Amino acid sequence: MPAVEPDAVPTTAPATPPEPVQQLLLVEDDEGDALLVQELLADAAPQLHVTRVGTLRAAEETLPGGLDCILLDLGLPDSVGLEGVERLRRAAPDAAVVVLTGHDDEHRGIAALTSGAQDYLAKGAVDGPVLARAIRYAIERRRAERS
Repeated sequence: MPAVEPDAVPTTAPATPPEPVQQLLLVEDDEGDALLVQELLADAAPQLHVTRVGTLRAAEETLPGGLDCILLDLGLPDSVGLEGVERLRRAAPDAAVVVLTGHDDEHRGIAALTSGAQDYLAKGAVDGPVLARAIRYAIERRRAERS
């Protein structure tokens, strides 16, 4: 049996603190898409507390409300296109905005970023981990922009 050094102290890895809860507003009018996004995030980003509204007006009434991020569909009953990004930037200037839309259009994505969004994602091209990472990065980008 090997000798144990009397001064040797067993080492254990330090406990990783849980990620802080972050507030996400999902602005999506399609019930099926909203449910899918919520399920993807429940598995990939349990630290996100998701609140969902179906119109831009309802989102504006909820804001600013201490949100970390807004996940925005561009095709809403009361807003089409980048108008939604611009209105949300005014209503919640500290929150990150991630556009999640059915349009996989590079030009529209660049225009969304120019309008103040931190990211642009096509619904068909994301899974849970990709969406969760995009939200995390968008929040950090927005924090860096503010400081």
